[in-house]
Order: sequence, then C-alpha cells, then structure tokens
Amino acid sequence: MQLAELARLSTTTDGRTILEVAGQPAFGINRVAVSIWTKLAAGLSIQEVNGQIAKEFGVPEERVATDVAKFIEVLKDRLLVYDDN
Repeated sequence: MQLAELARLSTTTDGRTILEVAGQPAFGINRVAVSIWTKLAAGLSIQEVNGQIAKEFGVPEERVATDVAKFIEVLKDRLLVYDDN
C-alpha cells in the first residue's frame, strides 16, 4: 500500500489531527485513523496494521479488519492511497 505524496497528517492549534492534501485540510481524523495512517506510512501490510491496531486499542481483530478496510476504501476513493501493484 502506498500513500499519496501530497497527503500528510497535521495537528491543528486546538490539538485535532487532520489529513491535509496539497497543504489544504481535507478532513479530521480520530486516534484510530491516525494510527492506521501512521502504520501504513511506515510500510506495514494491512494484516500487520490490523494486528497492531487490535492490540493497541483492545478490540477483536475481526472488527479491526472491517474498520481498517473501510477506512482504506475511503482513502482510495479520494486517491490518497493505492495498491503497490
């Protein structure tokens, strides 16, 4: 999974995390989404992300897998991530 080069996380002055695209705020994201984005940016596979998120937030991996997949689909729809191949 590759992240779009023009997308990055940013923190607002009030402490919220937003995803910026080409320097413009795109949308706010929660702690789980920040963790998913950070792990994808580090090059982890989706399976590795699922396992680490489940452990980090104490949630069953089956639920995490569904939520991670949905978030990745949103990112793909906005052309912010794409498959390696």
